[in-house]
Amino acid sequence: MSGLYQLPGLFLTALCHVIVIYYMAEHRYSKKKFVLYSCIYAVIFVSLMGYGYAAGGWGVFFSYMGIAVELFLYSCIVSKDGFSKKCFLFITYFCLFTILDNMLKLMVRLFLPQFSEAAGYYAAIVLRSMILLLAAALYKKYAAAILRSLTDSGKRWWNLALIAMLFYLLQAAVSVLNARNVIPAAYLLLAFTAISFLMCAVYGVVFSNISYMKKDTESALVRQNAEYLSNRLSVLQRAEEANRRLRHDMRHHMDAIVEYAKTGDTSAILTYIGEYGIEISEAAVKRYSENRTINSILSAYADKAGEGGVSFSVRCNVPRELKIREIDLIALLGNLLENALHGCQESGKEKSCIEIHIRMQNNRLTIVCDNTCSDKLTLSGSLPAGKSIGISSILSVCRKYDGNLDYKIEKGVCSACAVLNV
Repeated sequence: MSGLYQLPGLFLTALCHVIVIYYMAEHRYSKKKFVLYSCIYAVIFVSLMGYGYAAGGWGVFFSYMGIAVELFLYSCIVSKDGFSKKCFLFITYFCLFTILDNMLKLMVRLFLPQFSEAAGYYAAIVLRSMILLLAAALYKKYAAAILRSLTDSGKRWWNLALIAMLFYLLQAAVSVLNARNVIPAAYLLLAFTAISFLMCAVYGVVFSNISYMKKDTESALVRQNAEYLSNRLSVLQRAEEANRRLRHDMRHHMDAIVEYAKTGDTSAILTYIGEYGIEISEAAVKRYSENRTINSILSAYADKAGEGGVSFSVRCNVPRELKIREIDLIALLGNLLENALHGCQESGKEKSCIEIHIRMQNNRLTIVCDNTCSDKLTLSGSLPAGKSIGISSILSVCRKYDGNLDYKIEKGVCSACAVLNV
């Protein structure tokens, strides 16, 4: 096939790729940069395919391989997802694209023989683009949140990428038969249809399993919630017992002060009152925030830090009520403090500290947690290398509220900044 009439179709195909990648990937850059990279991609795509159509023969094959590599590189550049997840999403999309491309071309050839070459070419491109955009919309609405909840990055994503690759190789083999005209078009269409249904069935099982994983994660957060509240209850119970003891001993304290007063020993009275005041302040429950959930979590971890010899300081300025689910707030703040406490313990340094700053401004909740960390701790992008399930839970909450999570390491201090739009 050759001719200038193909160029608008190539631009339409490139635009379809850009829109699908935009809705499929986690954005790394601003919209302006995304548009810039997309324009560069579109120009290279049209140039490669234009050359392939003009050269014919092996030129088409090499052009096809070139645009596959270019599309993969483009999706990697504009997305901030992990590499294994990028591979899974790209292979899945490219497999779907090639299956639809082959199926629609065969359908036009079989059922619309009266169409001219140009009319058949654009009919296939328009229908393919419409189906792909519909698939992207369905992915954004139903599947994107489920995939984001898959906290175990790495091996699990590679397993999913392997499944996608197997389907791609299967349809590629059928495509080769199509190119060589070995099998009648009707049988090829039937083969592509069977592959499509099988792919949908397998992916249905995959997404169903991921959905169950998401429920397991939420159940874990519920258990975590109960643990934090249990820790807080223990703190309050100890404080109440101490207060009861102080109230019970009040009469004895007053008797002692009266005896000192009878002898005129003023210095002894002041010393006794000072010691008594220290005992009362130590028994009192410290209030960090007006928000009950935040205050409970901070109190529980202040106790944990104190028991571990870790300095703990808080600056908190948030209203009593926040438009955040309690379970999300506990998952976010609890995991931040748990990781900070572990970081202090693993640092091996004599003096360690945790400083946490929480503020609410312009409908944005910002939590910054600084802690002493090991000199061996490194970052991969904006997150610790080999991120734990705890960090994945924090990241999941940030994404749920259209926020972000960034880590920095400087002079032996790890700083985590979580921002939520509420």
